[in-house]
Amino acid sequence: MLVFTGMSKIQTNNMSDPAVVYVAPRRAGGFWFLLLGLLLGVLLGGFGARYWFQGEATRQFNTMKSMLQNELVEARAELAASQAHIDALTGNLMVEEGTRKGLESTLQSTQAELGQAREHLAFFEQLFPPGKQGAVSIRGLEAKRQGAGLQYRAIFMRNANNAPKFEGVLQFVVEGRADGKPLTVTLENRPQLEFDAFQRSAGILNLPEGFEPDKLTLNVLEGKAVRASHTVDVAPAE
Repeated sequence: MLVFTGMSKIQTNNMSDPAVVYVAPRRAGGFWFLLLGLLLGVLLGGFGARYWFQGEATRQFNTMKSMLQNELVEARAELAASQAHIDALTGNLMVEEGTRKGLESTLQSTQAELGQAREHLAFFEQLFPPGKQGAVSIRGLEAKRQGAGLQYRAIFMRNANNAPKFEGVLQFVVEGRADGKPLTVTLENRPQLEFDAFQRSAGILNLPEGFEPDKLTLNVLEGKAVRASHTVDVAPAE
């Protein structure tokens, strides 16, 4: 007798029995459950590996991003420091350039004023030709009321080639009014005058109380002799 189990064929020892016996196949449910479990394990393992790799990549990306951000912050700080240094150097250069330009402007202005003074001096020298050897001349005189006194400025020159130094005194004679009446006063101010070729003199003269000056005459005395004299109007106080 032949017995079929599933796909197998079993032959019995009883060769005389020709009958064939079919045995019902076994249930395959356990096999399918095992296969399904394997598939689920593979899928879950794949998803887990995928998530692990994604998480690891994310962590590495975040680490790299943090490092780059720190480097960017440091680079920006270095750039700001460099820019501040450049600004400071530029400011110093601008200050030095401004100072230099200011000094150049002052120098040019001074040179221009000096040139004008030389021109004026040459003009006055033409108007007042020098006198004899050693002669004294008053080349400029100004008088202005200053409070209760009288301010003056004067310039003296002389043709002094090989001439000895001049020594003398200044005498101030003021014409004006006192109590509404004309009055001429010789002031006690007698400054010394000593020079070779060029000299300036300036000061404030004391006036009698209640005296209103109109004109000032400046005399240059050598001993009792008058060597030069000049008269100007007194300007009012500013």
